[in-house]
Amino acid sequence: LKLCAMARLRPRTSRLRLGAALVVSVLLMLARPCVVALVRSSLVGRSQLKHSRPDVRTVRRAWLAWSRVFDRTVATIRRQASQESATVAGFGFDSLAVPPERFCSVLASIAASLNIAEKLHIDAGRVEALVEAAMAAMPPENPYHGPSHVLDVVQFLFSELRETGLDEALSPIQLAALFFGAVAHDVGHTGTSNNLLDLTGHPYTKEAETGVGALESHHARHAVDLLREFVTPGMSEEDAESLYQATRSTIHGTDMAQHSVIMEKFEKAREEASPADFFRDGTEEGVLLMQVLLKSADTSNPARPLALAKAWNSRVYQEFYAEGDQVRLLQGGNVNPMHDRETNSIPKSSVGFINFHVKGLFLQLQGFLARCEQDGIAGIKSSGLDVVVAQLESNAASFAKEAEAAEVGA
Repeated sequence: LKLCAMARLRPRTSRLRLGAALVVSVLLMLARPCVVALVRSSLVGRSQLKHSRPDVRTVRRAWLAWSRVFDRTVATIRRQASQESATVAGFGFDSLAVPPERFCSVLASIAASLNIAEKLHIDAGRVEALVEAAMAAMPPENPYHGPSHVLDVVQFLFSELRETGLDEALSPIQLAALFFGAVAHDVGHTGTSNNLLDLTGHPYTKEAETGVGALESHHARHAVDLLREFVTPGMSEEDAESLYQATRSTIHGTDMAQHSVIMEKFEKAREEASPADFFRDGTEEGVLLMQVLLKSADTSNPARPLALAKAWNSRVYQEFYAEGDQVRLLQGGNVNPMHDRETNSIPKSSVGFINFHVKGLFLQLQGFLARCEQDGIAGIKSSGLDVVVAQLESNAASFAKEAEAAEVGA
């Protein structure tokens, strides 16, 4: 019974271990009479076995020995599951070092740590099914917008929520929408920008919603389809619709063309609205908070340790430069400066991206958390982002030195 209860709360890989332990346990129970007979045979002798009464003490010793083995097996499984959850915490996590076959199990472990299934009152298997379907829809050939990026975004979001206390302050619908939105925020990504899709007349542009980029519109629509298929059957119509809308709006917020608008609205809202409004389902303030949180995770690469930030830079600029080459062939010029492999300086561009985009986003989020602390929102810790801001400043300084050295060398 304990094994069955644990199996509902653990990722698939742990459930497989639990299933194996359960099979072994059943086999041991079935084999117990034979084991007892062998033990009794050695104690009383073959000639006396036929006429002897069952040795209760021997049976009890055999049963206790099996119980100890069983308990050690369960303890080992619990320890392994706990260690797996611990390894995905922290802002230094490297998803590029995770083997592809472990992507889904790590994501499921994060979902279990956030209690997504429990908060929605659904079976954990539904969450895992959505994760597997979403990851299967991520093109592995994309240098940047591939499965590793999804794991990186979800893990950073998880760490951010844990370190700031937002994992306990957000409503169940908000937390679930953030998790599912992060998992599915790039499903079917083309490895290009919306500008190239518009330029080439990509099919995504024909189904784009008004005011939303073609990519983000496609991602959000696909995410809602996955929710309908795997998560919401059996949920109330009201809760299901709330989850759809929250997930859709959160993914729409990753459109870089809307960045300035969203951040201006968020700054105004955190100054004028009550902090409690940000933690209510269906409010404009709640949507803004979810959008800012997913945006922060989606652009968090420069907040990783320097070597890891450079590794992600290498991947994203492979896509940028490939797009720049394609635009040059189509238009003969007018290439986005960051997409021009002939003129762009990656260290210099990195400094600008950190100082004028990422750092400001995290500082605004930290200011909001400080306001929540002042208003007595339980468990909120603005200091949880100190290490992120410090890493951004350190990386910006390193990139600036690298850019300066490159200019001197030129």
